[in-house]
Amino acid sequence: MTQHATTRFEISSDEGLPIRGVIEIPTNPLALVVTIHGFKGFKDWGFFPWTSESFAEAQIASCRFDMSRCGITEGSETFDRLDLFADDTYSVELADLERVIAHVRSVDDLSALPLFLFGHSRGGAIAILGARTIDRVDGVITWSSIATLRRWDDATIARWRRDGFLDVENLRTKQTMRMSTRLLDDLDANRERLDLEKALGGLALPMLVLHGASDESVPVEEATEIHDAADNASMVVIESATHTYGAIHPLVTVPRELRLAMAITRQFIQSWTPSRDEE
Repeated sequence: MTQHATTRFEISSDEGLPIRGVIEIPTNPLALVVTIHGFKGFKDWGFFPWTSESFAEAQIASCRFDMSRCGITEGSETFDRLDLFADDTYSVELADLERVIAHVRSVDDLSALPLFLFGHSRGGAIAILGARTIDRVDGVITWSSIATLRRWDDATIARWRRDGFLDVENLRTKQTMRMSTRLLDDLDANRERLDLEKALGGLALPMLVLHGASDESVPVEEATEIHDAADNASMVVIESATHTYGAIHPLVTVPRELRLAMAITRQFIQSWTPSRDEE
C-alpha cells in the first residue's frame, strides 16, 4: 500500500451545515482529484475509499466529501439525518462543491496541481455543472452519470407537488427517504444554470465518460447523450459493469469491472497531466 498523508476536514456550507471530507496526499503528487458522490451516496460508501487509495498509488492526490444534505453523519452506516436529505437540491450540491474546491486549494501541497472533477451517478452531473463555473478545472470524469436532472415523468411530478413530498427506498438500508418539493423548486428557478446539455456544449475540457453496459440504474444511452453533447469527450463502456461496477457496501472484494474502470480513469488523468520534465 502506498504511503500517503491523510487528513480530515470539516467546513461550513452556505447554509451553515457541516461538509466533512478526507484529503489524501501521496509524496510528490502530480494531480488532484475531487470525488463527488451521487444520490443516496456518501464519501465512505463502497468503492470511494478504495478509489482514493488507488489514486494515491498513481501519485494523484484526492479529496472525497459528504454533501451537506446527504443525510448521513460521520461514521454512520445508515442515513440518520433524513431531515437534511429531504431538502437537498442540485444548487446546494454545487455550492458545496465550490466550498470544497476553495478549501482544498488553500492546502499548500495542492493549490497549484492540475484539478480533475470525478463524479459517480448524480455526482457526474454535479461535476459537469461545476466545471462550467469553477475556475482552473483541467478535466472531468464521470462514472455512470445521469444525463438529465429532471428524471421524473409529469404524473410523478404532479403527485409530488400535490402531496408535498416524494418517497424513495434505499435498497441497501431498507429506509424510506423522503424528498420535499424544494428540489423541484430549484429546478424551476434555475433552469439555465442546471441545464446539463448547455453546460456540456460550453465545456471544452478533456472529459472521460465511463459507463457500464449492464447499468441497472442509469441506462447506458445517457452516457452517449453526455458524450455527444460535449466538445472534447471520450467514452468507454464496460460490457459487464453494473451501476457500481460490481461493488457493494462495504467493499469486501474489488471486482474486475471496478479495477478496469479505475485503470482507465488513472490513465486518463495521467494523459492530461504534465510530467515533471515538462514543468
